[in-house]
Amino acid sequence: MILSTETRQSPFALILLVPCLLFCSLHAQTAPADSTSDAARLMQSGAAAMHQGNASEAEKLFRQATLAAPESPDAYLGLGMSELREGKIEEAEGALSKALELNPDAPGAHMFLGIAQYQINKLDAATASLKQELVTQPDSVEALTWLGIAELGAGHPDEAVAPLDRAATLSPKDPNVLDYRGRAHSLVAQESYRALTALDPDSWRVHRALGEVYSESRDWQNAVAEYQKAIGKQPNNSDLYEALGDTYQRLSRFDDATHAYETELKLSPRNSNALYNLGKIQVERGDAQRGVTLLRHAAEESAPSASISFYLGRGLVATGHAEEGVSWLEKSLAEEPSDFMKQSAYFQLTRAYKMLNRNDDAKRAADELQKLKSAAGTSGELR
Repeated sequence: MILSTETRQSPFALILLVPCLLFCSLHAQTAPADSTSDAARLMQSGAAAMHQGNASEAEKLFRQATLAAPESPDAYLGLGMSELREGKIEEAEGALSKALELNPDAPGAHMFLGIAQYQINKLDAATASLKQELVTQPDSVEALTWLGIAELGAGHPDEAVAPLDRAATLSPKDPNVLDYRGRAHSLVAQESYRALTALDPDSWRVHRALGEVYSESRDWQNAVAEYQKAIGKQPNNSDLYEALGDTYQRLSRFDDATHAYETELKLSPRNSNALYNLGKIQVERGDAQRGVTLLRHAAEESAPSASISFYLGRGLVATGHAEEGVSWLEKSLAEEPSDFMKQSAYFQLTRAYKMLNRNDDAKRAADELQKLKSAAGTSGELR
């Protein structure tokens, strides 16, 4: 698989060029003594031009620097980076190769050479260059990400997973990293499912995979059918009953969902997900006392979660234990819930504070609820 030209020339490539420029203006020590000051001045000016987005001027200045200091790897590195920014990929490859010839350990040079090679479809060379960069810069998010991109471009999603996973660990909120990481895992999963289907198209694993595919496309009815087929072949698999129960909830078939989660709990007696889902359904359907019992067990068996804390708090308020319910609802807000759950928690807190005659707190909660609803552009009823 080769990624599209659009992907290969994406703005992401250009974003990576700027940080490395900083060292170009600081490393002119390799120039001959009689031209050091001229080369340093030219490289500093070239770095400034790049910072200002003027790649053509930067190229001219770095080219002059290579003439003033023909043994300076930094001059060729700056030249290659400016040419890469301009889209002169073949020229950039030559300049970056020259930089590495002069200094095989030039920071960033292997990475930018790999980017250039990727851009001109020299995928094997690109992965080799990027791996070499990681020898000296093992925690470079940029090099790890570009290695993943190059492996994807070469049709090796399985090889792309490890560097992209590492990049995501180092930079968990980088959207580019998350995007390419998601692609890699998705492609690996698709390959696995194709191989699995070829082995046995009627296996429980294939039916589970189809159920997941239908769920992702919100085709709940077909998802139910596939999970039921999987259960028919693997009746003691607790995870299948959880998936079936989750899908039934999407269809508002709460009796069926309850039966699925109860079966899951029989197969896995301390399963916090089953306990939570059963407790949640009971709280929502009016049997708050039973729901609270189940949710207490869920809280004992799992790490703190906003969902368990919210429904436990809601159930406690409904059973007349407003003081304890408030503490759980407040705890749910401290556990980074979704925006909708935040709204629901503030709605429940407003009611609970009023029950406890904590009117100032009730007003504060109501104000927070209104802010969230205004930000979301919603006015629907919460429960």
